Amino acid sequence: MASGPDQRSPVKGSVKTLTKSHPHIEAIVHGGGQIMIGSIKPIRHAAVAHDGKKTLAMLRCKAGESLEQILHRLELAIAQAQLDGQCVDELNNPDSDKTYKF
Repeated sequence: MASGPDQRSPVKGSVKTLTKSHPHIEAIVHGGGQIMIGSIKPIRHAAVAHDGKKTLAMLRCKAGESLEQILHRLELAIAQAQLDGQCVDELNNPDSDKTYKF
């Protein structure tokens, strides 16, 4: 059977590479938490890490930022949040009357 564009196989070694370079993200996912990257309305480009109990990081993607770059920043933000117990929050503006919670 011929494989078409919808039947792509994953890149060999991609999971192994991700887990080596992003151990905090791997721990969140394997520990029952979740990582969300993409549109989280009304934010068009965001990355959020939740450990299953609390949100550790809410990042706004920078203009031109690649997926690898936002994953790296999310990795660092998770580590920082676990170290000091504070959510790294780039989504909420203290001057705004809107608050985003995940």
